Amino acid sequence: MRSRAPLFVFLLIAGSFVLPVVAHAAIPFFGPIIPPQSITGVQGSDVCAAGWGMLIMVINNIISFLLTLVIVFVAPLMIAYSGFLFVVNPVNSGGIAKAKSVLLNTIIGIVIAFAGWLVVDAIMAVLYHPTDASLAGKAWSQLITSGDLSKTTCIPLKESLSQSALQNTSGVSTGGLNSPSWTRIGTACDPAVVKAAAAAGGYTLTNVQANTFACIAKPESNCGAPQDPPNYNWNSAKSSPGSTAAGAFQVLLSSHADCYENSVCRSAAGVSSSLNCASGFSRGNPIPSKSAVVDQCLRAANDLDCSTSAAACVLQQAGGSFRDWQADVNSAVQTGCINTGNTGT
Repeated sequence: MRSRAPLFVFLLIAGSFVLPVVAHAAIPFFGPIIPPQSITGVQGSDVCAAGWGMLIMVINNIISFLLTLVIVFVAPLMIAYSGFLFVVNPVNSGGIAKAKSVLLNTIIGIVIAFAGWLVVDAIMAVLYHPTDASLAGKAWSQLITSGDLSKTTCIPLKESLSQSALQNTSGVSTGGLNSPSWTRIGTACDPAVVKAAAAAGGYTLTNVQANTFACIAKPESNCGAPQDPPNYNWNSAKSSPGSTAAGAFQVLLSSHADCYENSVCRSAAGVSSSLNCASGFSRGNPIPSKSAVVDQCLRAANDLDCSTSAAACVLQQAGGSFRDWQADVNSAVQTGCINTGNTGT
């Protein structure tokens, strides 16, 4: 009996060391390993992309789950097995030695596992925020995810791409502004940008009109990407006469020259007086002697605020009709945009 006393004393000491760590690690832990924020977002019905804080939470949950398996399942089975060996080998020194070895190794394994967790916890706590007393006593995963979960578990979404907008996967307007794809945010294919750009020129677009223009911008100019030449038929490249279409929405610099006569277009061109774009072209082709006029009009058209304002002006002159973007025989995509109000992205 005396030979077993040190073992039970060691078991008692180990238990007193492990129990606080178990409580600190929120053991037992049975999941979910991946928190629901990574799927639904912090607002329950929203969608969010998992951020760094979410990764830390998942790692911590995996560690807690493994420790749970050790303390709840593995350790009791091994202790029960060592007890069985004690019972069936009351006088067999070899069996008793094996029982002691199993029990001792089980206890040492548990202590090492929890000590390792405690070391990681202490290091991460110090590295994350060593001076904030209000965070004392928290597990390192709690330190990283303290406060607003949306700032830690979710990757912040940029500008008009809101959490709830991601749920409208059809791309069809439901009365509000459609959301562009990740690669189209901040371009002429972003309805929010289109609406703001028109307002800069003094025009007010409805949400449906802004959605339609954002869709049209893709086939017209690849969402406002710089064009060189400005269009497919610049200087009669394909047929005669040529085309003076330019900018994100390919508004004609000649026949719609008056729609470029506003403050944002003059500012974009770097002039204070009238642009007089119509004077720079003849039969849809640039006049060589008027290259200065053509260049300043192209600078204006390549500015998104100017191009959008010019497009809004054309729309207003047509009584709200988008027919100018259906005049070309190759305008099937534009017609689809006009008929559905889709973002097309």
